[in-house]
Amino acid sequence: MTTSTSINSIAQKELERTSESCGGQPAVAVSDYMAEGGAGVASPSPISASSQATNQGGGVEGYLEAPPRQGRSPDSSSLRDGVSYRVVGFKKLRQLLQPKHPYFEAAWAWVKEFSYYSDGNSHFCYPRVKSYSRKNPYRKMQLRQKHTARTIKKLLALKVDRFAIVVPTFPKEVSEWLCQQAGDRDMVWRLFKRFWNEDYSALDADSDGQAAYVNLHKWKTEEPTSPHYHFHCIVPNYRLVENGDIQDEDGNNACELKEKPWHKQRGGRLVPFSDDTLDLLKQRWHSRLVAFARRHSLKGDWMDDYTKIDVFVEYVSWDNDIGKAKLMNKLNYQSRHWTEDYADYSNKHLDCAMPPDWLVRYDNKARVFGWWVRLSSLAPGVDMDKKEKLSPIDGQPMEYKSTLSFEGLLHVSGGKVGYLEFYKGEPIEGELTPGDIEWLRSVMWKPP
Repeated sequence: MTTSTSINSIAQKELERTSESCGGQPAVAVSDYMAEGGAGVASPSPISASSQATNQGGGVEGYLEAPPRQGRSPDSSSLRDGVSYRVVGFKKLRQLLQPKHPYFEAAWAWVKEFSYYSDGNSHFCYPRVKSYSRKNPYRKMQLRQKHTARTIKKLLALKVDRFAIVVPTFPKEVSEWLCQQAGDRDMVWRLFKRFWNEDYSALDADSDGQAAYVNLHKWKTEEPTSPHYHFHCIVPNYRLVENGDIQDEDGNNACELKEKPWHKQRGGRLVPFSDDTLDLLKQRWHSRLVAFARRHSLKGDWMDDYTKIDVFVEYVSWDNDIGKAKLMNKLNYQSRHWTEDYADYSNKHLDCAMPPDWLVRYDNKARVFGWWVRLSSLAPGVDMDKKEKLSPIDGQPMEYKSTLSFEGLLHVSGGKVGYLEFYKGEPIEGELTPGDIEWLRSVMWKPP
């Protein structure tokens, strides 16, 4: 399948830049929303997994990165007149709204009211949250998820249907050295740009002209005060190429998005790379790291064996609602702010140290490569100003119903309020316990 895009000289110049083996196109930092991102936390609610929730204004949320201890689809007794009322991402709300560690002192937030939207038989309820502090991790999560929703809109308009998820990691010795360097961020992004332009984009004959949405994480998810540098990359299976049969108004060849063939496994499943290509990808990343380590007089037993460096690869197919939900999940997960993971960790380790300086000053802004730089011009006609909420199930616009207090929500639902979370794209629904209801009541007030 080949999807034609609008013809313009900017896209033509972008193609020329991305086809160069050295130098490459500049990576563009995404706007300051990334300074307001987020991650995960644990709490005694019905679901024991890291989830992601948001507020009003077009976000997509409610996704889990770990399996829940509980979770079930609601039976008919949990519905009122055939309609369910679900708080999207309740787990994350409970984890991040009022974290317990002294670092978050004076950074608590509270729930003012709930907005709810409908996609038919389900009402999705979103807390509208207020806070005096920009440090509150739940508010940071809400702000970056609004950006995720805008990105999803553009990708839906382009109809790209598969995405490779690639996570190249740094060895422990390099991560521990990097966190002590004032210019660590610039160093690792220069390394990644060379890897992207000279290695990834030249894996095979169909690898040039690709695009990527990339975040650098400096921390371990399970222990965020420990350095663990790694990149999260989302790579669509389309590349920007010239179409010699069509010229623009200046006589230049037009550009179009052309599907990059994926490898068909023995069972017929399509995956981003063959075994040989994946092996080559890992070798090239390893070679970049070895050269970097030698340049800075670093050593490690990993330098002689590329298999000791982790490069995680998975894929997302956007041909069903599960695929859409999984991609929303990945975008949200990799763009989260470190304070989300720190809130989760510190809630469970109240005596843990304050976050180190190398973490405090990090904002996790995404950078985009290839034709992702021109995503807006390649997806014309997408109304980014329209304030609509996208369904957490399939990414389609929902109908706004009302804004209610929590007691009002209990009234319209007949007291049958549940939660909606996602684990690997699979929806997990269940009922809020009496303890959950009381907790929500307790946070519907402004702290002194």
